Amino acid sequence: MARISTYQQDTNITTGDKLLGTDSGGGTKNFVISNLSSFLSESNTSGTSSSFTFKYKQSNRGQGDMNFVFSGASTFENVTAIKVSKYNYNSQNVIDKALELLNAKKIIIYDVNNRNNYGVFDAESIVVDSNNSNFYDLSLAKTKSNGAISDTTIYGIDLFAGSDVNYKHHQNSASTTWSINHNLGKFPSVSIKFSSSDQIYSNVGAFAGVVYTDENNLTINLAAAESGYAYLN
Repeated sequence: MARISTYQQDTNITTGDKLLGTDSGGGTKNFVISNLSSFLSESNTSGTSSSFTFKYKQSNRGQGDMNFVFSGASTFENVTAIKVSKYNYNSQNVIDKALELLNAKKIIIYDVNNRNNYGVFDAESIVVDSNNSNFYDLSLAKTKSNGAISDTTIYGIDLFAGSDVNYKHHQNSASTTWSINHNLGKFPSVSIKFSSSDQIYSNVGAFAGVVYTDENNLTINLAAAESGYAYLN
C-alpha cells in the first residue's frame, strides 16, 4: 500500500465516498460517509443533533426505545402522547432528570434522517410510567406537523426554538378580504404593509378587522380593496 500522503485529495466529497478505518473488533473496513452521518445523528455522538434520540418500537420496547400513542393513523398529525426510555438511543447515559426539562414546554419530534417528517407539540405533562420505572409518559398537544411515523426509525426530541415563529403573507391581488393560512399554531399579532405605501401599520384594528378562524387560520377584512403584505408574529 502506498503512503497516504501520496494519494490525490478528493475535493468533491459525496455521501457515497468511503473512508478506510478500523472497527471496534480490530478489523480494517470501509466506512461510507452517508452511513457515518446517519450514525452520528442517531447516536448524538457529534453533539450537534437532538438532545434526546430514541428508536420507535411498536413492540418489544427496551432501553433507548420509545412508543407513540396515536388517535388514528401512524402520522405526526395523530400523536397524542409518547412513552420514552430514560436512556438515550445507543447510549448508556441515564437522562431521566434531563427529560424533566421537557415538562410544560413546546417541543419538536422529528426523524433524524428526514427532517421533513416532524411534529411540534406542547408537552403537557411528564410522569414516570406506572408499569415500568425505566420509562416516562409525556402527554402532547399538537400545534404543527408533517409526515408519517415508521417503526424502528430513530427520532429526535428537542425544545422547539421556533416558539416565536412568524409568517409573512403576500397578497398579490387587491382585495377587501385577505384569507391567510399561517400554520403558526397560535393567535398571532398582525401588521400590514400596503403596496401603495411604505408604512407598516401595527394598529390594524383602526382600519381593518381580523377574524381568527382557529390557531392556524385568520382573515383580514379591509374597507377598500388593497394588495400588499401581512406580517404575523
